[in-house]
Amino acid sequence: MFNTRWKVFIFLALCYRISHGEELDKKKLQKEAYDMFMHGYNSYMNYAFPADELMPLSCKGRIRGVTPSRGDVDDVLGNFSVTLLDSLDTLVVMNELDEFEKAIDLVIKHVRFDSDHVVSVFETNIRVLGGLISAHVLAELVKEKYPNRLTTYDNQLLKMATEVGNRLLPAFNTTSGLPFSRINLKHGMQDHLKRQKDTCTACGGTMILEFAALTSLTGDPIYEKKARKAMDFLWQQRHRSSDLMGTVLNVHSGDWTRRESGIGAGIDSYYEYTLKAYILLGDESYLDRFNKHYEAIKRYINKGPIFVDVHMHRPTVATRGFMDSLLAFWPGLQVLKGDVKEAIEMHEMLFQVIQKHKFLPEAFTHDFQVHWAEHPIRPEFVESTYFLYRATKDPHYLHVAKQIMDSINKYVKVPCGFAALKDIRTMVKEDQMESFVLSETFKYLYMIFTDPEDLMFDPDHYVLTTEAHFLPLSIGHKEKIENKINPRRMILRADEPQQKNYVCANPIDFTKLPTEREEAQLIRERTKIMLGELRNGASAGGAAPGNMICESPADRIRAWAFSSSNQEHVKQLVMMGIELITLSDGRLHLSHKSVNAASPLYARWGMEFMEEMQHYVEQLDKSGGTPEHTQQFVQILNRPYYGKPYLRGSAAQFGRDIAATKALVGRAAKTIPFRACDKILNADQVVGKIAVVERSDCVFQDKARFVQQAGAIGMVVIDHESNSQYVGDRPTFSMAVDKDGKDDIGIPSIFLFRAEGDHLLRSLKMHSETVISISSHHLSIENTIGRLLRYGKMFKFPEYPQCSLRDGDIILHNLDYPEVILNLRFNGINQDSDPRLHQEIVERHVTELQKYLEFKDADYAFQFYEFFRTAAYGALDLNVENSKLLTVISALSTLKTKPIPPSVFARLPGEITKVRCIPRGEEMPCVRLST
Repeated sequence: MFNTRWKVFIFLALCYRISHGEELDKKKLQKEAYDMFMHGYNSYMNYAFPADELMPLSCKGRIRGVTPSRGDVDDVLGNFSVTLLDSLDTLVVMNELDEFEKAIDLVIKHVRFDSDHVVSVFETNIRVLGGLISAHVLAELVKEKYPNRLTTYDNQLLKMATEVGNRLLPAFNTTSGLPFSRINLKHGMQDHLKRQKDTCTACGGTMILEFAALTSLTGDPIYEKKARKAMDFLWQQRHRSSDLMGTVLNVHSGDWTRRESGIGAGIDSYYEYTLKAYILLGDESYLDRFNKHYEAIKRYINKGPIFVDVHMHRPTVATRGFMDSLLAFWPGLQVLKGDVKEAIEMHEMLFQVIQKHKFLPEAFTHDFQVHWAEHPIRPEFVESTYFLYRATKDPHYLHVAKQIMDSINKYVKVPCGFAALKDIRTMVKEDQMESFVLSETFKYLYMIFTDPEDLMFDPDHYVLTTEAHFLPLSIGHKEKIENKINPRRMILRADEPQQKNYVCANPIDFTKLPTEREEAQLIRERTKIMLGELRNGASAGGAAPGNMICESPADRIRAWAFSSSNQEHVKQLVMMGIELITLSDGRLHLSHKSVNAASPLYARWGMEFMEEMQHYVEQLDKSGGTPEHTQQFVQILNRPYYGKPYLRGSAAQFGRDIAATKALVGRAAKTIPFRACDKILNADQVVGKIAVVERSDCVFQDKARFVQQAGAIGMVVIDHESNSQYVGDRPTFSMAVDKDGKDDIGIPSIFLFRAEGDHLLRSLKMHSETVISISSHHLSIENTIGRLLRYGKMFKFPEYPQCSLRDGDIILHNLDYPEVILNLRFNGINQDSDPRLHQEIVERHVTELQKYLEFKDADYAFQFYEFFRTAAYGALDLNVENSKLLTVISALSTLKTKPIPPSVFARLPGEITKVRCIPRGEEMPCVRLST
């Protein structure tokens, strides 16, 4: 145990590595990105043009109707040289203007759109129509800047774009206005194509940018009108309660056929185009829609740095346990919205996946295992890297981009281009180079290493489509386009001088300071710690959030139990990055550096240990060496209280002692009946919350039993006497344990006099969500308003299920308190049964546990199983001696658990007998819990 005679000096030093190694040569890396693009582009032109795609392993082109079919994947191809059309504007970005002129001539002479092939409306829009519009806009810019170039160009690309738009228009002839997903370029909507009923959300919601631009450039309103109708219909089909969208719906009725909601495949670019429609057109309705969707995603789908797909109509229920690579666009979109800090967090999560696998797999689990192993050299992660570098100026993102380029050159570059990977685990290549490799991936890589002023045009005067094509923000001018007094542009940093020279097109908050590199580094470090904890939890038998199972308890040593003479404790401190030095005056000096920790998990534990030790030492100083546990506080943390006033209360003599652990924070809920002397009727509203009950009609411990059975995490008892109030410096009342002395309560409880309790009751009446804390020391303003200012919110309660005492494994242990919960199954065996049956059922539990529990060595295992046998025999009402506390804690500190499969419970049938073991003096007694 912790020796209270020590004086402890704590030095909390959270040191992070700010340096990123050697300073990168941006010009050299810009040239490398240029060379990579030109290698891919020249390979396509030499070996594949006028085919749609390059087959880099075969060194030939992929021609629809000639090359063996790949099924629906070939709907991208229309024998219209899609790779060249998709790459035209990248040539301008690379300042390859001679090649740009040649390429336009080749397109005008050779590309046609009347082939008898069925194509994807979505892909043809973003790759072909978007590519033609962007190339036309930049061609006009080149002509204006260099009059001697493109002398024969006369809007031919715009005319071709109009033809493509007209060929796509019949797809919009549906009851809802949503376009059919496929169309025949030559014959339009043939009968068999009209029988297709379903389309994805992204397929119908990723037309507005290109079609609005086509309307602006041609003056024909039909294109924007059709795309707007589709967007309006999708908005109407959102779930009105959650504001989430499903993935697939019927193009006529709008009925959802796949209600999974996320930010990845099938839905990604709908969210992207909802925000970018506002940026391009200046229409506030699109921003309002995006903001509602964004808040819903943060509330239901975003779990820290992890994203979990959910049912749109039941958003607390997960639909799958993996993420797909298309969601990597999201941090870039968050930058455009101005939410840079959260963008950094998600980007770091994705980068950690890349660090593990060298590339981002097509899909990966929440603990970063490969789910789908393909990698077609997608651009989304590079796109987000580009926007984060522009927003933060943090060299870290240059290093990230360099690592991506190094991996591409090492693993996917081939003599005839760049080959997609069929499996990133084996680096087996596939004979495919998608057009977006040239259109997006290499474009963003080049732009990361190029200052905007070094490009031929200012990219911030354009919005980039989902295929990275440039559409001029002048489209959104309310006045005539010729009026360029206050041109619209994108603002990626709030400190840019925007007011006098131009109008900001994206929704950035100029009252916030930009996120600088130091702050970005701190956010990444914090994210790595969280991710490390997640992965370590999964490898130790926990699970990712998508699997929706109980959280695993931490196994670190607790401050109150620490002893500097215990070498195991000292070793764990070293693993956590904590250095322990005995000073000349006998004080202990503890300093923590997260970079010295053995893993992100241990770094997190080190931070928690230091905070816990600091609080524990403060308690010792106040109490003269013995922490005082009788006085407790309730604080209302939601607005407008923010923790004040402090409602003084009295601790219970039963249940969990809140003074021995951190503050309990949770939502509060009144019970029905209010006095909680019978079964709680509104258990569904109480579960996972702190129950608020009234004194009288039954003993306190009975009230605690009923709210515990309802799933509450704590209990506040308010006096029924109307004029009672707290008096003096110390409580004058204490909730006593039952006469028999049996403590079968596992939750903390606190008593408030009526005057203090009325504050809480008023908040519950006025605020639909009242959040309170119970603690032995009041939470400071730093824990309330300080958190609000830093993070934009004070609380983030998990949406996934939390373990209750009636669920799950045979053993649940928590060293925070400390306590052990045992779920035993005696199958009818009781105190009066044959002693041989007593021994047999207990040893059967031990046999099963030995398969799934691991200890550091045999001595710890022996100590634990002796404790377990004592607890089990005691639960059978047999006479036993309590186990020694220090022995139990030492064994538990080395315990690692594996998931216990359901087959075990088939071998241990019967109702669960719940047993709780908590410290009493130097012993660890156990009692059956109330159910």
